[in-house]
Amino acid sequence: MQRATTIIPAGQWNRADAIDSVSLDHAGRHRRRFHFHGASGAGFLLDLPRAVVLADGDGLRLEDGRIIAVAAAPEALLEVTATDPAALLAIAWHIGNRHLPAELRGAAIRLRADYVIAEMLRGLGGTVTAFEAPFNPEQGAYAGGHGDHHSHHGDNHDHHHDH
Repeated sequence: MQRATTIIPAGQWNRADAIDSVSLDHAGRHRRRFHFHGASGAGFLLDLPRAVVLADGDGLRLEDGRIIAVAAAPEALLEVTATDPAALLAIAWHIGNRHLPAELRGAAIRLRADYVIAEMLRGLGGTVTAFEAPFNPEQGAYAGGHGDHHSHHGDNHDHHHDH
C-alpha cells in the first residue's frame, strides 16, 4: 500500500496533477496516521511524523510521487453574530471558556452545530444561523505550523527548523 508522507500546501501544486481526492470534515483532516480511500478508490496510508490539520487544496504526495488532493467537506455548522462588537466579544469569551473549536469570520463566529450551544448563544443575545460549509477553526496558541510537515526522503535525523 502506498504511503503519503509529504504535504504539499494548497497553491503550491497543480490540482490537475491529482490522481484522486479525499473529502474530509475538520476531524478527518486532523490526522497523523490513517488509512484512506480516495473518491476514485485509491487506497493509501497517511503516515506523518505528527498530527497536522490538512487544509482544503493541500496535496498528499505518495511515495511513488503521485498526488492525492484534499478537499474540506461541508459539515453542519452554526454561525453566530451579535448587535455590536462588544456583544460578539462576550459571546466569544463564553465559546472559549467552553474550549469549543471556533472559526472567526470578521463579524461572525462559526462552530460545529450543537442545539445546546445554539440555545446558549441565543441566551447571550446572539443571532444563530444553521448551515453547512467546510469548518476551519482557529488552531490555537499551541498548535504546530502546517508548513513544517515534510519528509526528508530517507534522511533519518532529528533537528529543528526555524521558519
